[in-house]
Amino acid sequence: MTNVWSADSGMEVEDVWDDTDLIRMYEQSIQEVHQQVSGVKEKKYTGEDGKTYLWKVGGNCMAPFEENGETSYYAATIDSIGGKDEHEVQVTFLYYGNQTTAHMKDLWVNEEAIAEAMAPPIPPNILAMAPADKHEALSSMLMSWYMSGYHTGYYQAMSDLEEQGESSDD
Repeated sequence: MTNVWSADSGMEVEDVWDDTDLIRMYEQSIQEVHQQVSGVKEKKYTGEDGKTYLWKVGGNCMAPFEENGETSYYAATIDSIGGKDEHEVQVTFLYYGNQTTAHMKDLWVNEEAIAEAMAPPIPPNILAMAPADKHEALSSMLMSWYMSGYHTGYYQAMSDLEEQGESSDD
């Protein structure tokens, strides 16, 4: 069911942002994933290097993340073990919160990198983020002024449309 909003559709703005169906589909897909997981809490895996690794749900690992065709490894927590031959793991990357599914052969342990990833991040230096010169400061100010005006105008247009709808109902 697709709802397209227009001024003539008679839909309220609140109806456009009703994400009840989206939330229901998300919860259903999460339930399906949990049903597919075999309930395995730990699994031994012998890697290509001949070492035997014990991967546990809740354990930490270095997992691959692919972006723009490049693969990098980041510290992650194992959420579930399942898939074909129970060699697939669902992981959540520490600090990023995004998830991916990886094969156990692609996981590895680097205690130092995991410990570093679990340490709180260094707060950004606010002064270092300040504009470098007067010209850049002026550009930043004008851009924020423009964006503020844009959003103010958008809000005003939505309010005007709402008032027109109420006056035509009288």
